[in-house]
Formats: sequence, structure tokens, C-alpha cells
Amino acid sequence: MTAEFAIAQAEDYEDVIDFANYVFSQAHSPHDFPILLPKLYKREYFMDGIYYLARERGKIKAAIGAYPLIWEFPGAAVPGRGIGMVSVHPYCRSKGYMKVLMNMALEDMKRDGIDFSVLGGQRQRYEYFGYTPAGAAYTFTCCEANILHTLGPQWNTAFSLEPVKSTDTALLDQMYALHEAKPARLRRNRDRFFDIISSWKAQVFAVLESGDFQGYLLCTSGGNRIEEIVLKDFSCLAEVIGLVVRHRKEAGQGDSVEVGAGPHEIEKIEGLYRFAEDYSQSAAYHFAVFDYLRFIEPFLKLRSQMRTLQEGSFVLEIEGHLRLGLSVQGGEASAQETKASPDITLDRFEALRFLTSPLAGLTVPALRENSFLQSLLPLPLFFEGADQV
Repeated sequence: MTAEFAIAQAEDYEDVIDFANYVFSQAHSPHDFPILLPKLYKREYFMDGIYYLARERGKIKAAIGAYPLIWEFPGAAVPGRGIGMVSVHPYCRSKGYMKVLMNMALEDMKRDGIDFSVLGGQRQRYEYFGYTPAGAAYTFTCCEANILHTLGPQWNTAFSLEPVKSTDTALLDQMYALHEAKPARLRRNRDRFFDIISSWKAQVFAVLESGDFQGYLLCTSGGNRIEEIVLKDFSCLAEVIGLVVRHRKEAGQGDSVEVGAGPHEIEKIEGLYRFAEDYSQSAAYHFAVFDYLRFIEPFLKLRSQMRTLQEGSFVLEIEGHLRLGLSVQGGEASAQETKASPDITLDRFEALRFLTSPLAGLTVPALRENSFLQSLLPLPLFFEGADQV
């Protein structure tokens, strides 16, 4: 049967949501997308995304959503799109509908001057479309014993956790201001801030000290992981995490919690490293990059702020046509297109991992043997859970 491919209109909202709920509920657990991800699937936000549909006899048989993202840095904004809601009716698999829709989305991104795209899923499945795991994310495990030995067995604190609702305007204003102060962040519009941070059914808490606002944290629905913790002063990190551990134990949910962090969050990592039981490292997310120069420039500047860099230069050639000159002068890292002879030639996947993966220093001889590159790389590519699609 011949399928028709089109972009959804506003009147398609209920059909698209019903179709996605059905497919994901069949394949996984029961899904209700407007509740699970209100930042994307509330009716009033529907047309902000682009929904690519395959129909047979007027009925949706496959769908893919592409959602606008803006990565913000001081003096720079990098446009992206996240891919989500990848769904094919169980009776229509192997018809190639997903391939057609993904290629439609990618063609539109390149046409519209989008610099990068992100998604989650099985690695090889999406490498066919140009996405690969990149960047780094850290997970620290903190248990009750860590807190007791750090703060003392009878520890008490002036800190408390206050559950935050969508109507808590004053708290949300302060939380939003802290988010906006991050050196690298995905844009979260204030009018949608609560919908974004409560994505994936996250529990949202304000951190108070004797009633005064000091930060916020986002816990997964089961409370076993702190996806995001932002504080004015990270010297109280053990006390704040201790409160989460204490609440979990009192609720019979265990005596430990995982805490996520990105490689550029130096204060947070330093604090966690002092007392956490253990830590692990993983890729940040799956990325496709369409304009390498515009994408990496802000991360080079961010890297310059994180540490003192060794002076030097290096030419990276990507897939035989794009040559990027990486350099550090006067402590500032930069990149520019160049015609100079390349020091290394890599394909697009290898290049992205070379630039952003901590494992590249172990697996790529050119990086392992070059002290300048060891100083400059990996770039601090990280993607917070609330911004994922």
C-alpha cells in the first residue's frame, strides 16, 4: 500500500498523541505523553514542534517529532532540534517509514541552518542517520554512610527541601534565575520552565536554608536519582544530598541516591568527589552535528574558562573536506576553517568523539601522544535530563 508523507497541522494534535500513546504503550509501559512530557506535548505547545507523519488511507502509521532547541552560552546561541516520539505502528514495521521520516527531518534541519540535533536510542540504529554517542556525563552514588561519616552521626541542618508546584511563582522565578546563570544551558523559556523541569514526571524541590532560597534539585519519579542540582553555594552539597537520602530511607526507598553532573560543573564534581561512594561515566547523549565550527566554538571558550590551556595548534580534517584549525593563544581556545595540511583525518563520528569523549585520549594515538590536545580536549559537551526529548 502506498503511504502519504506529510507534516502535521494543528488539527492533527489528538490523532498524533493517540497514535504515539498507543505505539509506546504497546512496546513499553503505559504512556500518556502530555503528562510524561508536558513541555512538548501540551496542546498549546504542539505546533512549536514539527511532526512528520506517514499515513495509509488517512490513518497515521508512523510519526517522528522534531523539537526546537537553543544552546545558550555567553555571547552565543547555537540552534538545534531534538528528535523524539519515533513511532511506527506494530503492523507497519519494516516498510521503511521511519527511514523516510528521519530523512525528511534531517533535510529540513540542514535547509533551516540548524547546527546540531540530539536524540536517545539504540546506537547503531541512529548512526545510520548521522547520530552517535558523544560528550560525557557523570553519575555519583551517595549513600547514608557517606553522609554520616562526612557530617557526623547526629548531623542536623538548617537546610530543607520544599516541593515546588506550578503555582509557586516566587520560587520558580528564583530557580529560573539560577538556571539562567549557568555558563552553558539549553534555553528554557520562563513561561514553560515548570513544564520543562517536571518532564519525565520529575519531582521538583527548592533548597531552603532557614526559609531562604539557596537552589533547587530535580529527582526522578522514584526519587533514586538527582538529575539536576543547582545551588548558590556548593559547600552545602553533602547536607542537601543527605536530606534526599534521609527522606528516601524514611519512605522505605533505600539509603542511597545517584547524582548526575556534567564535566563543566567543577564545583559540583569537586564536592561530590570528596564524599560520594563511587562514580561512573557515560556518554552525554546522541548527537548529530551539521556545522562543526559553529557547534564547537562556544565549547572551546567554555573549556578556556575551566583550566589553563597549553599554547599550540592542530588541524583536524573531517571526512576529507572540512579542515578545522584548533588553536590556543593567550589562554584562549578557538577554531577556524583552514587549508593547512591536516594532522589527522577522521569521519564525522570519530571526529565528534575525538573532540568530546574522555575515552578518545585512550583510544586515539594522535591525541594520546599530543600534550596540547590533552590540555584542550575533551570539550565539555553535556546535556541535562530535563532538556532531553
